[in-house]
Amino acid sequence: MSQGIRVTQLFDCADVGKVFVREGRRQGMPWKIIQGPWTRGGTKAAYYRFRLEQALAYPRTQVWHVNMGGRAKWARGSFARPYALTLHGTDIRENYWQDQHHAVMKEDIDGAGHVWYTTPDLREKAERARPDAEYLPAPVDMAELPAWAPAPKPRVFFPSRWDASKGGDALLQTAAEVVAAVGSGGGVDVVGLNWGDRADEAARLGIRLLPQMPKEAFLRELSTAHVAVGQITGVLGLSELQAMAIGVPTVFADHIEGYPADLAIIDVARSEVGQAVREALVDPRAMSSRLGGPAYVRNNHGAAALLPRLEAGYAKALGTAA
Repeated sequence: MSQGIRVTQLFDCADVGKVFVREGRRQGMPWKIIQGPWTRGGTKAAYYRFRLEQALAYPRTQVWHVNMGGRAKWARGSFARPYALTLHGTDIRENYWQDQHHAVMKEDIDGAGHVWYTTPDLREKAERARPDAEYLPAPVDMAELPAWAPAPKPRVFFPSRWDASKGGDALLQTAAEVVAAVGSGGGVDVVGLNWGDRADEAARLGIRLLPQMPKEAFLRELSTAHVAVGQITGVLGLSELQAMAIGVPTVFADHIEGYPADLAIIDVARSEVGQAVREALVDPRAMSSRLGGPAYVRNNHGAAALLPRLEAGYAKALGTAA
């Protein structure tokens, strides 16, 4: 049975590996994760530590799960085992199609026993590279989320970083429209993170920037929002999913196809975001109850709900799938 497959995650991206391993271990799965040397300073000592951890994990590992294309050489090489691969974004959106990266990316994808991609916008390119690639959303650990506790003062939260990957010009324009819609008199607190190469521009628009902080502190801050405003890319990032899972009404513009029909967001065109935020602030609790964000995320993105699909991919990679 796939439940008994001993899996070691190699590396992490957006906490995907960490969350799956944590949930798997809660359910008795023999799983672990090894982080890359770049997360430990990228020194020679960090590299040797990584290789030592891999060597120690190798005898009890049946399948490696590699996070991010371009890194699967560590699943072949001297510690070769069957491996599954998760494509996270830039790897398949850009690198696979660039001459300088293509050979490595193709070897990683072709050699994987199973391939997943994490957002619906990646489908076309993932399936061109690997026709049997499967959509498996980034998991949300429901157990780590705080209860929704809106602040005394109405609060609008932009949870994504301020850069091109989250919408760039479109995100900043939307931020300006939200500030204008809720008024500049101080009655509504419009906040975001001081994160991304365009954060200073967001501040000049009237967004109050919070310092970067550990994940637990970020989730506490997010839980105080009355309304969240998603990135302008058409896909839900982890921070939007966390807002929805907490219960914060989340305004999301122009989402792409590939999500369920009951997507629990305030679904609007980009030009309507400011107005949607203002309307949601009238009665956020009623809006939250109508949307049902926590149940939606639990059923569609919760780590526990995704585990059977993960296990099936491991079984396929190991060659034991029915």
